[in-house]
Amino acid sequence: MNICLRLTLILPLFLLNSCGDSGSQLSKGHRDAIKIQCEDSSDPKACGLEIRQNFLENGNEFIILDDGEINNDQIRAIKMECIRSKKFGLESYNNCLSEYKTAALDGKLFEKKFAAKPKSNVEKLETHTVRLIIFEQKSEDEFDPLGGGSGVIINNNLIATNCHVTDVSKKNENAVIFVKNVNKENYDLAELIKEAPEHDVCILKKSNMSEFALNMNAVKKFVKFKDLSRGDFVRSLGTPVGMEGHSAQGEIQYLGTAKETATGLNYAKDTKVINHSADIAPGSSGGPLFDKNGYLIGLNTFGDEKFNFAVSADHIKELLNK
Repeated sequence: MNICLRLTLILPLFLLNSCGDSGSQLSKGHRDAIKIQCEDSSDPKACGLEIRQNFLENGNEFIILDDGEINNDQIRAIKMECIRSKKFGLESYNNCLSEYKTAALDGKLFEKKFAAKPKSNVEKLETHTVRLIIFEQKSEDEFDPLGGGSGVIINNNLIATNCHVTDVSKKNENAVIFVKNVNKENYDLAELIKEAPEHDVCILKKSNMSEFALNMNAVKKFVKFKDLSRGDFVRSLGTPVGMEGHSAQGEIQYLGTAKETATGLNYAKDTKVINHSADIAPGSSGGPLFDKNGYLIGLNTFGDEKFNFAVSADHIKELLNK
């Protein structure tokens, strides 16, 4: 065999193993999903290697069920629930395992109702997006709305949004933050745990108080500001003027810092700002701005008749790491 061809085949396998793709992590279910995804390929073996390599390079990790965190009954139930997702390929199957394993760890595997497979890319992105409403609790059964906005799910317990959305909750000792999945009935309460007002980024933690618990389907990857370019495709999602799940597409028009852009917002000078053409309006604040792959590039924060702005997802990472 030609040495170049051999290296072409061996190197991806080496990279997969070096990134943690061991035999124990790649379960039979994962292998079945890859096989189904490659069944029409002229070279199923090469197709499988490519799918696994892309899966890991996109920041995914194989979900392991038999790691001692959940019991055998839960493992069997999860495998049964995720059989159908294999036909949609490796990522879909792995996402199913992740969602159900999270439910099992939260003690809600057998009571939680999961949504059907999204019918479109926008519906898929909706699963990462939440609506925020902040209420003042007047009495046990009386609540007055104080404000609201949007947010994006960043892991199994945390949601990122703008600080100017959550500020009203800090000014009222009776305020509660209500969070719900976009266009779903699943909801919970949340509390503010981290804030970087200088970049208008705040992080909430769900309270696990509601029997209609949030489906926490986190974004898969944050895109670094330095990897963005003018002309890149973007999609906004949120709840502007009460339109829950409103989506618009556009492109990046300008990239810079708050020091360089006269946005009129009181940001730190080094705040990384994305000017784009995807429509946003009051209520969009804190909602996600996605790239063409559905990865998070920023939080929408301000818009007017001419300009729409988001702050870079870099600032979410910075806050998480503090």
